[in-house]
Amino acid sequence: MCIEHNDSKLTSQLEALQKEITLLRENMYKLAREKKNFSHPDVVEISQQLDAKLNLHQRVFRSH
Repeated sequence: MCIEHNDSKLTSQLEALQKEITLLRENMYKLAREKKNFSHPDVVEISQQLDAKLNLHQRVFRSH
């Protein structure tokens, strides 16, 4: 039963992380279109946040 609880918690955490990733990606593309520049500092900042979330997702996914 403890394992099931941990699996459920992990699934919820991964789903929340996936939602964050999707939102960051959408915001990054929207801002890049508005600024007409993928190199704009605000776009780069969101891209770095997205990279960090993707790396976290990969680490969590691989560890389980």
